[in-house]
Amino acid sequence: MRKRRPLETLALVAFASLGALVSSRSALGEEPASAAAAAPRAPATEPPKVAQDAPTQAAPEAELSLEMVVREALATNERAARAKLRVDTAEGQVVRARAAFLPQLSTGGTATFRPEADNQGRNLTLGATAQLNQPLVNLSAIPSYSQSKNQLVAEQEGSRQDVRVLAFDTARAFLQAKTTERLLEAAKQRVLRAKANQDNARARADAGLASVNDATRADLEVASASREVAQTEGQVNRAYIQVGFLMGRPVPGRLADTARVLDAAERTAGKAAELAKDAQARRPDVRAAEARSEAARKGAAEPLYRLAPTLNASANLRLTPDVLPNQPVADSTFLLSLSWTLFDGGARYGDRRTREAQARSTELDEKLLKRGVATEIGLALASLEAARESYRVAGDVLAAATKSGQETEILYKQGLARAIELTTANAQRFDAEVARATAKLQMEQAYLELRFALGVDAVGEGTK
Repeated sequence: MRKRRPLETLALVAFASLGALVSSRSALGEEPASAAAAAPRAPATEPPKVAQDAPTQAAPEAELSLEMVVREALATNERAARAKLRVDTAEGQVVRARAAFLPQLSTGGTATFRPEADNQGRNLTLGATAQLNQPLVNLSAIPSYSQSKNQLVAEQEGSRQDVRVLAFDTARAFLQAKTTERLLEAAKQRVLRAKANQDNARARADAGLASVNDATRADLEVASASREVAQTEGQVNRAYIQVGFLMGRPVPGRLADTARVLDAAERTAGKAAELAKDAQARRPDVRAAEARSEAARKGAAEPLYRLAPTLNASANLRLTPDVLPNQPVADSTFLLSLSWTLFDGGARYGDRRTREAQARSTELDEKLLKRGVATEIGLALASLEAARESYRVAGDVLAAATKSGQETEILYKQGLARAIELTTANAQRFDAEVARATAKLQMEQAYLELRFALGVDAVGEGTK
C-alpha cells in the first residue's frame, strides 16, 4: 500500500467532512444550495395549496403536578378511607363507655295458654312488664369513660398520621418516577451521540482514515446505549405503575417537573434544636402518643374505683289486662340496690398492677418518640446538606464530562483521538448524567424526610 502524501490526506479529510455535513443536512430535511437553486419556483400569483381533510393535531397531554397526584391519592386510596374508620371505631367505644351513666329501659310481654280454663273461663292469660334501671353511684365508670375519650383523641391523631404517611409515600413515588424519566432521557441522548459517532467512524473507515475496529467499537457503543434505553424504559413503566397504584388508577398523563421541590430543597436550612421546638406540637404521631399515655393512666386508675360501692335505682311496672276481681291491672315497684364488693380475691389489685405496667410502657414510648424528634430532624438536615453538596459536585462533574466528550469528538474527527477514547468519553458523560439525576433525587428525598420530621404536609410552601 502506497504512503499518502500530506496534501492528499488533507483532501480526503475535507471530502469526508463535507460528505458528513451533506448527510446531516439531508437527515434534517434540508436541500443542498445547488438543488435549491436549480428547483423551479412557483409563480407568485399562485395561491398556496391547502391540504384537504388534514388530520388535526392532537392536544398536548396534560401534566400532573405533585400536588394533584397527592390530592388524588388521599381522595381515592383505601389507606385514607381505612384511617377514617379508626376514628369511627373509637367513637363507638366512647358511646359504649357513656352508657354506664345513662338509664336502661327494657320491656317484655308474656302469653300463657292453659288447656283447661280457669275459674273465669280463660285459657289465655296476657301480661306485660317494663323495667327502668338508673345507676346512681358507679365510680369505676368515670375513669373508663375518660380512657375512651383519650383513646378517641389518639385515634384521631393516628388517622391524621396515616394520611400523612400516604401523602409522603405518594410524593416519594412521584420523585422516583421523575428520576427514571430523566435517566431515560439521558440514555436516549447517549444513543444519539453513539449513532453520530458510528456514522463518523464508518465514514472515516470507508475513506481509509481509521481502522475498521473503530467502526466496530462504535457499533458496540450503539448496542450498549440501546440496551440501557430498553432497561430504563422498563424502570419508567414500573415507576408509573407504582404511582398509579397509590392514586387508585393508572396515571392519565405525564408527571410535571419538580422544580419547586428542588428549589425548596436548595434553600431550606436551619438548626435541629430550633426546628424541633414546634415540631413536637405539630406532629400527629406525637399527639397520638400523648393521648395514648393519658388513656393508659386513666385505665390504670379504674381498678381502685372498684373499692367504692355501687348504688342503682330501678322501677318495675307490671300490666295484667285480664285480672281477677279485686286485683289491680297495673302493679309498680321501686327499688334501691346497694352493692359493695369488699374482697374480690385480689382481682382488682392484679388488674391495677398490669395496667400500671402498660401505662408505664406507653409513657416510655411517648418519651422515646419525643426525644427522637430532634434526632430525626438533625439526621434529615445532615442528609439534606450532604445531598445538596453531592448535587453541586455532580453538576460540576457533568459539565466537565460534557466538555470532555465534545472535545474528544472534535479530536477524533481531526484524527487526533482514538475510537476507544471517544467511546469512553461518551460513557463517562452518561455516567455523569446518571449521577446528577441520582443526586437530585437524593436531595429531594432528603427534603421530604425533613418535612416529615417537622410534621408538615408533603406538599406546601416551605417548612412552616
